[in-house]
Amino acid sequence: MQNLRDKLLKAGLVTEKQAQEAAKEQRQGSARKHREREKQTSEEERQRQEAFAARETELAEERRKEAAKQAEARMQSERARRLRQLVETHRIREAGEISFHYVRRSGKIGRLDVSLQTQKDLEQGAAAVVEDPGSPDCAVVPGEAAKRIYQVDPQAIRFWYGPEKPIGFSDAGE
Repeated sequence: MQNLRDKLLKAGLVTEKQAQEAAKEQRQGSARKHREREKQTSEEERQRQEAFAARETELAEERRKEAAKQAEARMQSERARRLRQLVETHRIREAGEISFHYVRRSGKIGRLDVSLQTQKDLEQGAAAVVEDPGSPDCAVVPGEAAKRIYQVDPQAIRFWYGPEKPIGFSDAGE
């Protein structure tokens, strides 16, 4: 059984040199096709790797953001715990007949019933009105406790009068 090359040579339609050139082109063509296939698969692999790397970068960013959120939540809960502890320890519990008004964080006006002495302390800066994380109302605490509360959360102080701490109080002349 002869192949087509041998039959063409025998019939005299092609010369030996032409047959060798055709064989050489066929070998080079298959090698070229093989290189092109390799190049195409390597290009696809590179694109897959780039997509994988981009996805990994996105996931790492999401994990970093989630860790930051959790750290912030832990800090807020720790701050609220410390604030609650300070307020409960130093709260002035004297109820009285005088209404003392202050501005809540929401911007609404709040009211506390305090004694005459507590009102004087508030007006002189010896006491402060602070948010109580344990209840919807605010509480009155001494000035020293207000300093520590201010270090924990400055926005928890709703009223504290003094030259260096004008929180919640404005002069009548302004």
